[in-house]
Amino acid sequence: MGRESRRAAGNAHIGRWWAPGDIVIVLAVAALCAVLIAQGITEAGAGSSLEAVVSVNGRAVKTLSLRSESEELAVEGYQGTSYVQVSDGRVRMLDSACPDKVCVRSGWISQPGESIVCLPNRVVIEIRSGEGGPDVVNR
Repeated sequence: MGRESRRAAGNAHIGRWWAPGDIVIVLAVAALCAVLIAQGITEAGAGSSLEAVVSVNGRAVKTLSLRSESEELAVEGYQGTSYVQVSDGRVRMLDSACPDKVCVRSGWISQPGESIVCLPNRVVIEIRSGEGGPDVVNR
């Protein structure tokens, strides 16, 4: 069998796999995926009710809106004062009275389910969403 006849046989084989109905189904699935991705992106950007809940020793002491302007909060913990900062839709532990400063080095958080925990000072910052966001974040 020559090279030309093998190529023609290969093209005939591809033609059997793609019927006009198959192309319609593939295009419909691709359009549905594009719509769902666009919807997810716009909803994630909205973030209308994201809030940071600051707790000391298991008791919520302050709820901060992530949509507010830059704000700092001093929280009295078990070992001293912890300083929390909210800015640009995210929150972080600015400083804390704990000796190791792991909570300070954890950086900014902004997604529902994320948290910063200062165990020695017993201060927890947790991001929550009032719109039914995820209960758990796995990475």
